[in-house]
Amino acid sequence: METARMADWMVRNPALFGAGNDAATARLAGEYFRGERDIARRTQWESATAVAWFDGTGVDENVLVRGKPFKPGPVAPRSLPVAFSSARPITSPGSSGRHELARQLVDPENPLVARVAVNRVWHHLFGRGLVPTVDNFGALGEKPTHPELLDHLAWQFVHEDGWSVKRLIKRLVLTQTYSMGQRVGDPRAEEIDPTNGLWHHVPVRRLEAEAIRDSLLAVSGRLNPAVGGPPVPVHLTEFVIGRGRPDQSGPLDGNGRRSIYTAVRRNFLPTTMTAFDAPTPFSTVGRRNVTNVPAQSLALMNDPLFHQQARVWAERLLREMPGADAGARVGWLFESAYGRRPTAAETGACLESLAELRRLQGTGEDGVEVWADLCHSLLNANEFIYVL
Repeated sequence: METARMADWMVRNPALFGAGNDAATARLAGEYFRGERDIARRTQWESATAVAWFDGTGVDENVLVRGKPFKPGPVAPRSLPVAFSSARPITSPGSSGRHELARQLVDPENPLVARVAVNRVWHHLFGRGLVPTVDNFGALGEKPTHPELLDHLAWQFVHEDGWSVKRLIKRLVLTQTYSMGQRVGDPRAEEIDPTNGLWHHVPVRRLEAEAIRDSLLAVSGRLNPAVGGPPVPVHLTEFVIGRGRPDQSGPLDGNGRRSIYTAVRRNFLPTTMTAFDAPTPFSTVGRRNVTNVPAQSLALMNDPLFHQQARVWAERLLREMPGADAGARVGWLFESAYGRRPTAAETGACLESLAELRRLQGTGEDGVEVWADLCHSLLNANEFIYVL
């Protein structure tokens, strides 16, 4: 490898060796570069297939007494985890056991993987899993609140839905439990079930950090629904410093791409996303922390992205509703942000705020700054970031 690199460097720098005008060297270099271009032309640079290693030979390891590498104990034969009904040894002597483990994971007779998957989807949709400890199904985890329901959904997930997460989500969102509201209809329900373990109502939930950002881009009309493509570089402010800082910063709005397409740099995480409990990319997180801290309100009020998108939203309003009265425009804003019409009191409060803003800024009905301020205030409401 080092010899090839040296030869490549010598061909690219012939003048350093007094061979810059040598016809033979030029001919050889030309053949080299033509071959290089031909290889580059035939190379498939993008592929949906991931690079992987073939399974190697299996080796049974010794138990290290007290963890000391120079004090081996008895041999521990390769076997499947005890959680899969029994710790059966690996039957193929020349195999590492990965293939047997994969087959056991998707075996229809093994309900563990289906239970874990169903519980995570339930947790994502309802805010709390049937097993509250989403990341721990072991002996130290909490017991399922509805074990029969979990087993039933796991069986359907495997045998009827064919491991399709989309079909599982459709099945859950069409249930009566999912369609319930946050208000408790019967006052006795809170006395009987104060922790809502029986799901007599749906708890209030805050949107995830990614959903808040994507909702912001959606109401402003800036959201790019394209699927796939390279990630967008993370936006860096002048205050973001540290080792490995990229030379260039990405756009403030990420070119409108959804949050899933924003590049993640472990040392340079977006502050607004972390304020809303976006997990750090150091390990898998099945259940996120859900906090309510002043940093979140400060982010909604002061983050440059929210100010930028509030103005973009106001420009969209004036562009799509030219000549409309202020009341109609307020109704359009509420439908865009909250999916409902404003009440009479809400409309009146918005009109009073608009009048005061016009007086302070000295602008007319179509002043974009006035409407941008109103849009920003609507983005700061709990209804925008909470599922009510």
